[in-house]
Amino acid sequence: MSNMDKKASRQVFVCVDYSHEITKIIAAESSAEASKIFLEEFSFSPKEILGPFLKKKVPVIQNIKELKFTNQTRKAIYNDWFVNAFLLKEPDETAYLVFLKRADDKKLPTPKGIVVVPVNDLRFI
Repeated sequence: MSNMDKKASRQVFVCVDYSHEITKIIAAESSAEASKIFLEEFSFSPKEILGPFLKKKVPVIQNIKELKFTNQTRKAIYNDWFVNAFLLKEPDETAYLVFLKRADDKKLPTPKGIVVVPVNDLRFI
């Protein structure tokens, strides 16, 4: 798979119909395809299509078999969340996160599961 194929598969468009107060994010290769998907779902075409945008890759490290903690915990911000970051020995340069609250006071559900991210993705406070 080439880089262009990878980008196209992560591409999204925002389709909006103001009269029906509908906004939908649609993964598609083109705005025409996004419009077609919107039409099939809602039985009318969107009034506006914004994009393309690239879906942000979530840098959560997968397939970790064992976590080895250091004795260091630091407060940080990660993706607009205040977190306690437990720095890890293994995998190196990573942190296990415990989500505390939103930094922007939005009402969003707390992320679930084990979240281990590269230390470089954290803003320490």
